[in-house]
Amino acid sequence: MQANNHLFQLASKKPVIKTYAVHQSQKQQFWKRFFQKKANIASIVILVIVVLASLIALFFIKNSPAKSIDSNSNFVNNLPSINQLVVHNFERGPQVDFIREIAKLEANRAFQVNESPQFQIIFDSALDSGGDITVNTDIITLVYNPYDLIKAINLNTDAKISLPYTILGTNQNGVDLYARINVSILITLTTIILAIAINIFIGFSLAAVYAFNRSKWYANLIDKVASVLGSIPELIWIFILCIFLGTQWYWILLAFVLISWISYYEIAKNEISVLIKREYISAAIVVGLNKFQITYRHLFKAILPTMLILVVDRLAINILIISSLAFLDLITNENNLNIGTILKEALLSARSNWVYITLVSLYLTAFSISLKLFNISLATTYYPKLALKK
Repeated sequence: MQANNHLFQLASKKPVIKTYAVHQSQKQQFWKRFFQKKANIASIVILVIVVLASLIALFFIKNSPAKSIDSNSNFVNNLPSINQLVVHNFERGPQVDFIREIAKLEANRAFQVNESPQFQIIFDSALDSGGDITVNTDIITLVYNPYDLIKAINLNTDAKISLPYTILGTNQNGVDLYARINVSILITLTTIILAIAINIFIGFSLAAVYAFNRSKWYANLIDKVASVLGSIPELIWIFILCIFLGTQWYWILLAFVLISWISYYEIAKNEISVLIKREYISAAIVVGLNKFQITYRHLFKAILPTMLILVVDRLAINILIISSLAFLDLITNENNLNIGTILKEALLSARSNWVYITLVSLYLTAFSISLKLFNISLATTYYPKLALKK
């Protein structure tokens, strides 16, 4: 019998010790899958950058978003942004005479103190026969710097026109465009996010009531009301409510709260109907949890990813709805600050201040694209099969 020489031989490999599996909740698994893809990380980074840029911009607001920088003067209206030279057509009258007089007074003052004049008219069609509009017409074209005009008025008259620094100029009412754009965006997004949060709570709660009490009359009433309201496009409901309620931000918020819960209700109803048949829900009932605890402790967490996907999509839709209110002239008060108001205002003043419409369009485009990318990332993470489809 041969002896076994390997009985006391040292191990050549380190034994692998099997550990217990670490339990992860569905939420933890969802976000782990989400951050495993670089495309998902890029989408959320882009969205965060857009949001942070919007928040940082608020700290540079120095003027009112609704009041003129100087309500006692019309010379602060339509101040330009980048190119400070403007081309204005005037009818012959006191306004043209006043601007010419200021130019003469400033030239005399500058000559006396031996310095360059603060203001001068670059082009006057009535004095230049080579202009497009000559002395024989009732329309006079002036090319000048309106900021320098205000400085010259302050130097040569008793009037003291306020001229705070404006990054983007002013609108036709003398309101600072930078403040107007950023505050309008803030009010719009705050209104929409608050409405979505309330709609999620209402839609989910009503769906839970229906799922647990299908045979009760009030559950059927809830479902029928949702079906009736959902049969008409949400946009029409919002328009009708805003006609009767008003278009201030709080009335728009109320309109969204009354109508927009339906989409969340339908999704939550279908999800809860499936979840309440799961074993862990039955186990929760056995251990003594009531319906309220089951609803908000277990069911809400389970359908939260689905809700998040819908929330991101709803943000863009609600922005479109609010913008439509202004373009259909339902929002006529210029002090109703929202994205629709400034977008319409920017389009009307595109010729005189192209920077206004450019910045508003760029922001809306960047925000919409970042939301869409984030929405796609959430959807493909929650439904992995979508990512495999071509």
